Amino acid sequence: MKIAIIGAGGKVGRPIAQEAQDRGHEVIALLRPNALGPSALARAAGAVDIFDSLDLARAVRGCDAIVSAYGAPAGALQLLPAVAASVVSAARQAAVRRVLLVGGAGILEVAPGVRLADTPGFPAALMPKVKAHADAIAVLRRAADLDWTCVAPAAQIGPGARSGRYRTAVDALVADEAGRSCISYGDFACALLDELQACRYPRQLLGVGD
Repeated sequence: MKIAIIGAGGKVGRPIAQEAQDRGHEVIALLRPNALGPSALARAAGAVDIFDSLDLARAVRGCDAIVSAYGAPAGALQLLPAVAASVVSAARQAAVRRVLLVGGAGILEVAPGVRLADTPGFPAALMPKVKAHADAIAVLRRAADLDWTCVAPAAQIGPGARSGRYRTAVDALVADEAGRSCISYGDFACALLDELQACRYPRQLLGVGD
């Protein structure tokens, strides 16, 4: 497959790009102007304005899928749904049906109708980010003509070995019996690529954890 990855130089995007390359896919790395590619195998598409759907459509034309691992700055979280809207528009213009978006754990449910963000003790400082992710999901849900999936990590995501083992849950946070919810960047990348290839959860929010 030919996969365009937005944010391929970031903490989450870099392992996704590497996982895709390791599986033999062609990666088009859509990077910020001063970002470095995930490896020499990735081909940068040049200076692409990801908020301009026309420019983005030109960059992704001929691709089989678009993955957005874009991380908005803390002071500009409204850019998360803005990127989602740009990706949806560009995918339509470039005839790319498969779209994957990296979400956030706060939007996942821990009980029916109760998100992680709604639980006691959830940091108030993170609520604007939760809202931004929720707004991005709302953009995707209106794109009934695309095979989109939003893949959201466990409550804790960070460095660690890639085991290739993970669990998934539709709309829900993945946690063990003790309430521990975590995943490594490598295993999250593995889960996202598995979903990209299999398309088992089209038009759904998917939680991923160890």
